[in-house]
Amino acid sequence: MESPYYRTFVGLPLKVEEPFLEARKDLLRALEEERISWTLPDKYHVTLRFLGDIERNAVKGIGQALHNGIAVPKQTRLFMKGLGSFGPRKKPRVLWVGFEDNSFFEPLKMEVDRVLELCGIPGEAKPFRAHLTMGRVRSLRNLERYYETVEKNSERFRCSVNFDRLVFFRSILGSRGPEYLVLEELPFPG
Repeated sequence: MESPYYRTFVGLPLKVEEPFLEARKDLLRALEEERISWTLPDKYHVTLRFLGDIERNAVKGIGQALHNGIAVPKQTRLFMKGLGSFGPRKKPRVLWVGFEDNSFFEPLKMEVDRVLELCGIPGEAKPFRAHLTMGRVRSLRNLERYYETVEKNSERFRCSVNFDRLVFFRSILGSRGPEYLVLEELPFPG
């Protein structure tokens, strides 16, 4: 029997170019002895809001509210700015790539939060930091080597990416990683 809930989030999908993918391959090789769950490039996105489990019968209404309530921006090209980690220094949890300028993300995040509050989904207390998750750190054998590798490779992850749509996703967890299904898509004008 299918669950009465969908695991959902609102995000901005993105595609990276070949130099970024080459840098990713080298990073995976350099950290192959570490337990890191790597994000597949076809799943790359910036999460504006993770909603978690939402009742299936509410999903369509949320998608419609996002569609009708968000003032979408124009397509925008932004520069990424190297690698970083979230979590305590001795136990990092997420390896990520940030952005040079967050001014594109913040108004869009506020719009999403406003619409979700109108749908009865309360806002988040934690601060927002736009990033692309490269991988989730499960455990590290050599913490020092991890940080040396991140620092050594950071500059290789400076590139530009295009944002051309906002998507309300369903995330289905599986043994091969998550599968993302589009529930609602808001294209940005060119």
